[in-house]
Amino acid sequence: MGIGEAAAALVRQRTGLVFSEARRSAFEAALVRATHRAKTRAPEVYLARLDAEPALLDDLVAEITVGETYFFREPQQFSVIRDEIIPALRSRRPRDRPLRVWSAGCATGEEPYTLAIVLREQGLERAAHIVATDLSRAALAQARRACYARWSLRGVSDDVVHTYFEHAGDRFALAPAVRDAVEFRYLNLAEDTYPSLPTGIWGMDLVLCRNVLIYFDAETVARVARRLIDSLSDDGWLLLGASDPALSDLVPCDVVVTGAGLAYQRPGRGAVRPSAPAVVTPPPFALPEPPPPPPVPPPAGELARVVPAGAPSDDPEDVARAYAERDYERAAELAGRFVQRDDGDPLLWIVLVRALANRGELDAAGRACAAALDRHRTSAELTYLHAVLLAESGQAAAAAAAARRALYLERGLVVAHLALGGALARLGDTDGARRAFHNAERLLATMSPAGIVPASDGEPAGRLVEMARVQLRLLSEAAA
Repeated sequence: MGIGEAAAALVRQRTGLVFSEARRSAFEAALVRATHRAKTRAPEVYLARLDAEPALLDDLVAEITVGETYFFREPQQFSVIRDEIIPALRSRRPRDRPLRVWSAGCATGEEPYTLAIVLREQGLERAAHIVATDLSRAALAQARRACYARWSLRGVSDDVVHTYFEHAGDRFALAPAVRDAVEFRYLNLAEDTYPSLPTGIWGMDLVLCRNVLIYFDAETVARVARRLIDSLSDDGWLLLGASDPALSDLVPCDVVVTGAGLAYQRPGRGAVRPSAPAVVTPPPFALPEPPPPPPVPPPAGELARVVPAGAPSDDPEDVARAYAERDYERAAELAGRFVQRDDGDPLLWIVLVRALANRGELDAAGRACAAALDRHRTSAELTYLHAVLLAESGQAAAAAAAARRALYLERGLVVAHLALGGALARLGDTDGARRAFHNAERLLATMSPAGIVPASDGEPAGRLVEMARVQLRLLSEAAA
């Protein structure tokens, strides 16, 4: 097997991306460019590094998936979103419930930022949460910078450009208010990590996954399509690109014909939704394992490497304010400075860990979490965050152990039950996962649907019970 075939096989195994004969030459040209950037002449050395170094794989993926992306691409779809989908969603939910929007396969950010502009023009800039994901960390870094060439704005009216961009040399910098409305995260659509609470992908009111499925083989398309549908809220909408395959023959779904083509919803969307979660009788709680010694703290000075520089603050309320405004860079900066001066408040550590994780800095979040647990070893929320970070890094067994430690410290911590269920499901322990999700469902049934669940980062009980039930359904279907 040549270097090209071996690299293509590795990419397919890790990402689900496939390359037909028509695209083979483009893949091999991309491979040559990526190899040169890696400064590795020996093909076998590059292949070994590609297998071991996520950054190299990201670079190759970014090279081979470069697609056509620009602001307001497929304007008819954005008209449907503005004139049909948003009004339909707002008419069926309380005004104080934010819309949850996901741009799946966001590339360099033009699509989710367009969504942010559309929502802003509808007066929803504070009533929507936009998450954008991609499997290329390089593309995500470029998206976060939010600075574009004129080519990304082709076809966009001068009024929109003047309103939302600042001309900076030969580039156009997006207005901070629009840039900060989008949260970028790493996610590989081919993996079975979503829908889930740790990824933040679940209960989405609107999902755009345009011109992404064309890169997958038929088996992967069906798997991804099922998870996209399962990630929707009961009345959520999924929009694909014009070149993507139709989903009606692949997964159970409702098909809606719009002025911009087909849209998809969960099957049976016309069913009456309960106003409160039903009370169920789950299996009894399992006694969690006693907590082992806390993780080894990072070396002296390690924490300073994860805290960005910036102006100091003497008011801890500034930390909470920055986090609430989703200014995670500022929140991490301030929280990091406070804990360096006085590490006695676990809440500041929690903000630091969450802010770093929300910025996609998982290694830094892990170091901060280890340092926090060394000082606050009985904090159930910090232990839960440790479980989430372990799950994000693919360490399902360690994540399950950490979730159990969190439950030993606080038996009724709903989010830890959800994290335990997700970890056990990935380990193939279907019965254990089902017990964990049932336990979460039982606890949530005792709460008001609008009540905010502790340690959930602002999620109401009504939303989390929906997610628990989705996970239970997925487990039942997998076992059938």
